[in-house]
Amino acid sequence: MSDLIDRQAAIDALGEKPLAWTVGEYELGLQNQWQSDVDTLKDLPSAQPEIIRCRNCKFASGDSRICMKFGHSPIGELDFCAWAERRTDE
Repeated sequence: MSDLIDRQAAIDALGEKPLAWTVGEYELGLQNQWQSDVDTLKDLPSAQPEIIRCRNCKFASGDSRICMKFGHSPIGELDFCAWAERRTDE
């Protein structure tokens, strides 16, 4: 199982943006690498899946008491499952 980390904590762990250093005609790529690392962390998808409660699922009956996909009844206030799909009529 993968560890979950806080995205901002990872960015903070990179430290402050380094100063540009010049050696002769060449600027060291520290700033570019730092910015590239920050951008990569920002672009990563969330490791936390979205939890869709049964009451917000498209498979719940109109009164949200029965799961129309699996026939479960009654649906509890905090119930959820791996097959949930968010209702779009809200």
